[in-house]
Amino acid sequence: MSRYVLRGVKKLFSLARTKNRLAAEADTVKTIPAPLSLVKYLSGVELKTVDECVSYRDRLREEISWDDPECIASTVLQLMDVIEGVKYKFEPPEFMSSINHKRFIMLEDKIAETSSSVNLLIMTKTAPEGFNLYVGSNPPRGCVFLSAVPTSLAVYLDYAFKSDYFSREGKLKHINSVLGNKTLINNAIHYALGVYGAILHDEGSLLPAD
Repeated sequence: MSRYVLRGVKKLFSLARTKNRLAAEADTVKTIPAPLSLVKYLSGVELKTVDECVSYRDRLREEISWDDPECIASTVLQLMDVIEGVKYKFEPPEFMSSINHKRFIMLEDKIAETSSSVNLLIMTKTAPEGFNLYVGSNPPRGCVFLSAVPTSLAVYLDYAFKSDYFSREGKLKHINSVLGNKTLINNAIHYALGVYGAILHDEGSLLPAD
């Protein structure tokens, strides 16, 4: 496992701690949604308040197995969900998911009609052919903009894990992850998507990553 992935996980722990603190300072009590859907799906734990998110973040940090890919991947996705679930009072709109479950259903119907895949573009400069869901600033042409920040992919993943088209038995399908800007957090998210079944690509080659 790449040291950059592990450093990215540590960055996510730090980011989750910061978002929890900012949420408390903004007098945020409940998460949205309550409970956090992706955390519940992956772990069975129900988080409904910011205080519970604070405690759960600490629990994940204490219990993580740094040499276990599945543990790393689950931790990454759950931290993303915590971050997204507590930040709604203080983040600007462009840092929030611009797509809700109703629109995801519409997008899935369109993709399934042609038996296509969705490309999750993580801060890329270009867009490949096909259906592209983009996170980052300045999306290229041919993309559906999700959010300026990559943790908002948690909102899509919550939908994908409940979809018969995008997942099966806890593994993702018909999903490509295309890594552009290689920040530590982006590397960790890209890696976690791969562990859960997404096909990994690098923007430079658009070939499966090593």
